Amino acid sequence: MRREVFENNYDAIYKYIRYLTNDPELTHDLLQETFYRFYHKNYTEHERTYLLKIARNLVYDHYRRKKIVGFFQLKSDPIATEALPDEVIERNAEIEKLYCALQQIKWSYREVVILRYIEEYSVKETSMILNCSEVKVKNNTARGLKALRVLLGGEKDV
Repeated sequence: MRREVFENNYDAIYKYIRYLTNDPELTHDLLQETFYRFYHKNYTEHERTYLLKIARNLVYDHYRRKKIVGFFQLKSDPIATEALPDEVIERNAEIEKLYCALQQIKWSYREVVILRYIEEYSVKETSMILNCSEVKVKNNTARGLKALRVLLGGEKDV
């Protein structure tokens, strides 16, 4: 059972922590602690939701202890595709621009955008992970996307 939970959720939890920290070593430490805490609480339902909540709290706690305000910096891993080198470079530049823009929006917007559009969770799942209402998730999603459009030059700030 533990092995199955680990194998089914490892990639998603790793990516989530990595998006929040952009530090491979810290990601592995927090990932290990996430599964450790999960196994000791013996959760049986909604395992991914609980794992994400645990991971989120561990990231928050880590940065609260460090008292770091502007810690969120995302960088993308190179895209491994069959595309031409120029296309790969262009795509990586677009991803880098998006991640730089994500770094500049409010934390609550950033978190919702990551969960909804990068991790592809539903509004309901996102509200469970963040422990907030679905209305708040929808509002923060809309505001976060608007802020990203402004930063990426697609819309003027009104």
